[in-house]
Amino acid sequence: MMITKAKLLKLLNPHLKKLGFIEFKDSNLGFQGLFCKKIKNGLYLTLGLTIHRYYDNFFTGDYYLSKNTIIGATWGDIPNESYERIGFLLKDTERAIYPEDEINVKGTHDIWWNASEEKSVLDFLRVIELTEPRFINQPELLLKIRESQEVKILFTYSKEVREMVASNLLNETTEKKHGETPKIWLTAAEQVLKNNKEIVNTYTVKRLAMDAYRQKQLDDNI
Repeated sequence: MMITKAKLLKLLNPHLKKLGFIEFKDSNLGFQGLFCKKIKNGLYLTLGLTIHRYYDNFFTGDYYLSKNTIIGATWGDIPNESYERIGFLLKDTERAIYPEDEINVKGTHDIWWNASEEKSVLDFLRVIELTEPRFINQPELLLKIRESQEVKILFTYSKEVREMVASNLLNETTEKKHGETPKIWLTAAEQVLKNNKEIVNTYTVKRLAMDAYRQKQLDDNI
């Protein structure tokens, strides 16, 4: 039976929650599932789930580490290493246990797991536990994130959105407008972008609003 986004999230959500991740359903970032957690040094670890385009039951995941939750944001001086497919964090000996076939191609570390097999799902969760500390404890990557001016800009904009919402000066309610993001966050994001003379369109407003809103939920969850 073909795995759907809803089925995949229902399958993995309880397990990822135990690992400290929170699911967010308002993603427009091209993933079939989005989970985040706040870790040390004020950083956020984001996990995006992708269902294979051609093999219905297979899925994989990508990590993103930064001071924001905009998975895949690697423009400017944001380090490309902030965004990594989890299979690429496996050692060769760990990769060797996976059969080399049309899905898990020989010579690569791009691993896909079978959502219809309990053993495969449990293995995916094991790999998350195994690779997370490797990913978030890379001194050179942490330094690049800390020194990135683009990261600082994104963090500052999200902070300004959060402060604007907290000020209660906007004439908005908590009415839902985009996914689970309250309308007031979208209004604040648009204003912050205008104040900073940035590009203002539907995508940039949603992206900033959702990042700020996710950060607020994650910080409140600690």
